[in-house]
Amino acid sequence: MMKTSWFTLGCLIFLVAAPCPGADIGMVTLVDGKPKVLRGTSWFSLSEGVRVRDGDTFDVPDKSQLQLELTDGGAVSVIGPGALYAASLTPREGKQSALAELFLTRGWLKLDAKPPGARMRIRTPLSTATASDAAAVMHVTGDAIEMFVETGAVKLTEAAKPDAVGGETKGGAFTARAAGKPTESAPRAPSTFIAAMPRDFMDPLPKRAPKFASARADPAPDRDATFAEAQPWLTGPYRVAFMKRFEPKLSDPAFRTAAEANGKVLPEWNAVAKPKVEPAPPPPKEPEKPKEPERTWHWPWETPKK
Repeated sequence: MMKTSWFTLGCLIFLVAAPCPGADIGMVTLVDGKPKVLRGTSWFSLSEGVRVRDGDTFDVPDKSQLQLELTDGGAVSVIGPGALYAASLTPREGKQSALAELFLTRGWLKLDAKPPGARMRIRTPLSTATASDAAAVMHVTGDAIEMFVETGAVKLTEAAKPDAVGGETKGGAFTARAAGKPTESAPRAPSTFIAAMPRDFMDPLPKRAPKFASARADPAPDRDATFAEAQPWLTGPYRVAFMKRFEPKLSDPAFRTAAEANGKVLPEWNAVAKPKVEPAPPPPKEPEKPKEPERTWHWPWETPKK
């Protein structure tokens, strides 16, 4: 009996220690203003304590702030106007992914990546920053990226070649790149960058995840996304994932009309967006005339059939 009890206890300990499928990959730990998240094809309002999922797309309005803390200890904070896509944060096969990837289209971002957690990759329209033990501040606009590395080292590569060999920017140094121009580096951040940098990014990112460890929060449903809101993602580097996500929305007449108007931008949807024309039904067949029953009698002048 005692052996059975110890065996049962051992199994329970194993189950507790084993990684659970669908475990949390991170959470929203700071919300200032009205950031929101796009899940599926709908917008949701955010609050502190909301868990983060792969594919979450965050919109951070002007002067709003959003901080995400990952289960591996890494953290990112965005101050708007900005937009951030959580491309891949989920652990693989029970282990933390070797690389947590996010895509920043615009805005101010501060990252804090510390071992033994996964490396962090921040993609932007122009360049990709990869860090494993560093803290850095980035500013991304439509045609430029600027980055100041506080501690550690961050590798910056071309957006189209995130795994290519790139130069490292070490703690205290600054690097910038504008569209159509080579990357420029400096031993320290220029005064214009420091003056424009949000005051909150002067200090280390606060660690607030323990505060919400036992208090789960759900995002509040807001409304469906419009085609205009989805289009930047439908034509971006993750377009395949977003086209698959939004294809069911083509059943919505307003969304379909907007998609048809942008047929040249989204040629893959041309056949799907246009309503199917059903072939005309064949003309009805004329009813067959009933056959007269065969006579079993005959006239006197008829020769009976044998």
